[in-house]
Amino acid sequence: MIPDEAIHILPCQGELHASIILLHGYSSHASVHCEDGKAFVSDGIEVMMPDAPGHGYRDDGRLAQIATLPDEERLAAIHGIAREWIDELPSLAAKCKLRGSSRIGLIGISLGGFAALGALAQPCPFAVIAAVLAAPALLDPAAITPGQPPVLLGLAGRDTAVPPEPGRQFARDYGAELHEYPESEHFMRGEDWNDLWSRSAAFLQQHLNA
Repeated sequence: MIPDEAIHILPCQGELHASIILLHGYSSHASVHCEDGKAFVSDGIEVMMPDAPGHGYRDDGRLAQIATLPDEERLAAIHGIAREWIDELPSLAAKCKLRGSSRIGLIGISLGGFAALGALAQPCPFAVIAAVLAAPALLDPAAITPGQPPVLLGLAGRDTAVPPEPGRQFARDYGAELHEYPESEHFMRGEDWNDLWSRSAAFLQQHLNA
């Protein structure tokens, strides 16, 4: 169970009808994205931003331990956090419904993007998903239905932390809307980030208002 203090809410304008859950990146925390999250708030759409396991208000010391691990073990541990988050997503969606949302969208950045794509492999409570700087490493292709729900994927062409090819292949196979920025690395150029973020907001709002 995620404690209430580890969940940040940006309230909507007008009567609530939909929620967007925003998942942050590794070694970050939810409150970092308060300004970013405002781009997703609109008439009737709120934004919910939870801290990942071991992050922010949920800090349990594991990030310091993970930092000391060799590369392969560190990556496995990070994927383990993403899997924990995937398991928590249904309860977060239920919390949104209790608040009055009838439709729920999901967007994740890096670690959060891995979790967002992983949510496709279970009975998916989300009407639309966007994943930024992520790959389908935690996703069994046999456990999903291409195109349902709609997915947007944002990639950086020079990303060495999350190489773009697995994401490109996923986008082709799934029928995802793909936006790739060939000059950006994992920490994207400002103009590329702003473009991708605004496209992601428009994509989520379009499908939540459909």
